[in-house]
Amino acid sequence: MFQEFFTSLTEINAGINILEVSASVIVGVLLGLILFFAHKFTTDEFVYDKNFGLVLLFVPATVALLISVTSSNIARALSIAGVLAIIRYRSTLTNPRDLVFIFFSVAVGFASGVKMYLGALIFVVIGVVVAVLYTLFTAEKTTNVKKTLKIAVPESIDYDGVFEPVLQKYTKSHKLVGVRVISGGTLIELTYSIKIKDTKDTKAFIDELRTLNANFKLSIQEYLPEPF
Repeated sequence: MFQEFFTSLTEINAGINILEVSASVIVGVLLGLILFFAHKFTTDEFVYDKNFGLVLLFVPATVALLISVTSSNIARALSIAGVLAIIRYRSTLTNPRDLVFIFFSVAVGFASGVKMYLGALIFVVIGVVVAVLYTLFTAEKTTNVKKTLKIAVPESIDYDGVFEPVLQKYTKSHKLVGVRVISGGTLIELTYSIKIKDTKDTKAFIDELRTLNANFKLSIQEYLPEPF
């Protein structure tokens, strides 16, 4: 009985070099670790998801293992493809950056699985350098920052042109993109897309606006392309 069991194991693993498979998985883990730290460094702390970081650690190693054990056997490749085809992935990636990192990690896993270790390492280094440089050059600055400004004014006030002097003083550019009636018709909400000249002057900007809208609700928030 035991002899048959060991014989079957030998037949199943025929053609698979355990050392090569192990090397591919180890390389996949190490490169996945680099991707993990790169993603964590280049992601804003308020949107960083540690669970996604775990995905980046496992995907390269998993793909490397699958490629390694199926590269010499068409039957195994078809079997794994069939299993993956019936799995339903219910998680939806809403951030394009995360999708890019997923494809990145899959490509690294493929390269590791076919033993292109140097190519995989070069690909990771180039990708990480590009991601870091992009993050540094696109970091939020204190000047010409895009924001969405919402100002509530009593319906009795003629708002046309009232806020123009203050907007010209504190913004490089501004545009009225929406007007709507709120609070049962007692207030009118004006929505502007603005570029603040210097975020250090935000408090003074708000104070001057408050004196013009009778101290009603006012907010400056992240830029919203579609305010409604």
